[in-house]
This record gives sequence, C-alpha cells and structure tokens, in this order.
Amino acid sequence: MDAIKAKLTTTFVEQEDGSEQRVINDQTVLIYRPPGRVVGLTFLITAVSMPVSKYRSIIQALTETDHAVVGVYTNLNPNHREKAERIPAMFEELGPEFRVHKYDIVGHSIGGKIALLAAALYDADENKIRSIVALDPVDQTPAEFTNPGQLKRSLMSKPADGAAGGKANLSLEDTAAAITVTCTDTGYWIKKQHNGREIQRLNPKNVRLIMQRNSHHMVYCDDDGVLSWKSLAGKGSSPDRNKAVKDEALHIIRENAAKATLSGQSKARVTSLVGKAKKAVNDAKNDLTEIGNDAQKLGNEAKQKGNVMKGMASVRGLFG
Repeated sequence: MDAIKAKLTTTFVEQEDGSEQRVINDQTVLIYRPPGRVVGLTFLITAVSMPVSKYRSIIQALTETDHAVVGVYTNLNPNHREKAERIPAMFEELGPEFRVHKYDIVGHSIGGKIALLAAALYDADENKIRSIVALDPVDQTPAEFTNPGQLKRSLMSKPADGAAGGKANLSLEDTAAAITVTCTDTGYWIKKQHNGREIQRLNPKNVRLIMQRNSHHMVYCDDDGVLSWKSLAGKGSSPDRNKAVKDEALHIIRENAAKATLSGQSKARVTSLVGKAKKAVNDAKNDLTEIGNDAQKLGNEAKQKGNVMKGMASVRGLFG
C-alpha cells in the first residue's frame, strides 16, 4: 500500500503551460523541462503567495540553459525550516531521475530565505547544493540569520542584565554552495535589518552581494494581470530602471546555470574522448594480435615448407 501511495504522490499531471504538477515529499511542485538534454536542476522558490507562473522569465532563462526547473509555491504553512528541509528530500528523488548529482536554488523574498536555510541547516554534510541566487531575501518571522538579540550581544563584551535575548544566528560559512544575494529598495513591511545586505554583512566570506537600488521588491516577477503582493511593494524609480534590474538578475541566473551546463558538457566531452581513446587502444591491441597471429601462421607455414624441402633433399641423396 505504501508503494502504491508513493507512486501516486509522484505521478505528474500535465499543465496548460507544459509543466508537470507533482507531489513530492508532501510538496506540490511544477516541473519544467528543457527541450534538450538536462544538465542541471534548479529549484525555484517563490515569494509568499506568489504563483510560480509569475516567474516565467526566470523559468525560461533556466530551461534555455538546459536546466530542469522545479517550481515551489510558498504559502504560510508549514514553517520556513520545514519548507527548507523538503528541498534536499525532493532532490533525493529528482536527482536520479534527471541524472544530476548537485542542484541549484533560485529563491525570491521568503523563498530566498528558505533557500539559505536549506544551505545552512541541511547541506553542510551533503554538499549537494551547487549554488544559490537569493533575490532580495527577507529574514523575518522569525529572524534566523539576522537575529536582533544576537546582534546586540555581539556588541557587548559581557551581556548586561536585562539585555535582549535570542538564539544565535545561523551561519552560511559551512556550506560549499556559491551564494549570490541581491538587495533592492525594499517594500514597506520589510525591515532593513533583516534584508539581503544584512545577511551578507554577517556572512561576508562566501556570500556575494548585488545592490539593486531604485527598484522594488517584486521587480523579479512577471505581470499577468492578476492583483498580488506586487502591487504593495512599490514601483521603483522608473520602468527603465526596473527593466535593467530584472535583466541583471536574469543575467546572474543564466550565468550561474551555465556553469553547471558547461560542466555537464565538459564531462560529456571527456567521457566521449575517453571512450574513443579506449576504443582506439582496443583496436590497436586487436590489430597487433591479428598481426601476431598472421606472423605466427606464416612462420609455421615456412617451417613446414622448410621441413618438406629438407625431406626432399634427403631423398635425392639416397638415390643420387
């Protein structure tokens, strides 16, 4: 019964946009496949209540770079850590299916925070996350990388009586993933002490920060005529600036994905060259063996012919 249930939960339902809807590890996802061979796999984690369909530009940028895209819709439940824990669990099933050994994550807003949680909490030993692009991540409700109580204590030699408490901040120093974080002029509900710039300030060694000023939090989404959180996140300084910021983000995502693509193509070329080299060696061995056999055969024939001639000479001697 469990096997049947597992099969049912991973059976895909084709959508109008060509994606496959599946349920993996209790998470509903939309899978977009590239037209050719898959050389990379990227999880795309949305902002809260933002449909996957509003990230069409990002999906296209990834599939054009030969990545399969797993769209993960972010709602209010379960909590951020549970959502992050599902990512490596889903990869356990999808990795063998797509024949990839590592994966990438693109996350937006809370989705960016979830991506960073996956690296900080669930990948230190596995090192299967190749890269993360966190688009304007929001570390709130709760703050886990930018905890204010921990920040206050770090400024004191000794905690004063009544000092603010709080858990220690999570660190990104133990992950091998290449992490890029962007930061815009945030929406009115997003606090600057919990944005991407602050996350990078506390993890300077392996987090690259891209400042995208004079734009807004939802600039990475596509318009599809449906009212959403995007209408509450400001408009940026101008349409031209917003377009430039979005184009820059897409360039970063393509560039990141291309590294996996080039790696995959290089491995394929190496495998092909090794295969050809092995074939050439084997062919050479076979040729040498064949030449050796021919030489031995000729030698045997010559020996036999020599024995015959010797015998004839002996006969002539008897009758001469």
